[in-house]
Amino acid sequence: MGEILRNAREIKGWSLQELQGYCGLPASTANSIENGFVTKIQADTLETLRVALEPQNPETGKTYTLGELYELMLVKEEISNGIKAKK
Repeated sequence: MGEILRNAREIKGWSLQELQGYCGLPASTANSIENGFVTKIQADTLETLRVALEPQNPETGKTYTLGELYELMLVKEEISNGIKAKK
């Protein structure tokens, strides 16, 4: 999820501070999401980022829907939990 959001921000040419100015999400929070330190993102925060950044789905060429991003986040969490459970 973080990589998708970072790529979208970089495509727009925005710094973390510019993103903060646009949508109000603290730059430190956005940085934590982009770097994978925050993996459970509240739906309203994810929607704010989605609207601001308009991340593109490479398979469709369209902006990801909130549902698609949420599903990606859940799949990533399941994979991470599966790896942790096997240890």
